[in-house]
Amino acid sequence: MSHRTHRPDAKQRRARPPLGQGLWQTVFYAASATLASGLIHELLYLVHRSVV
Repeated sequence: MSHRTHRPDAKQRRARPPLGQGLWQTVFYAASATLASGLIHELLYLVHRSVV
């Protein structure tokens, strides 16, 4: 087949990740940030309790 076909080759098609993958990555980062925030809050609470 000619290289002038309208379809991009496999490398170009794989270059951009699908929307679903990006969405799951965003959800994962949001969950990680929420968990880290909760752990930091708990740690600060325990430090405050031990000081008082």
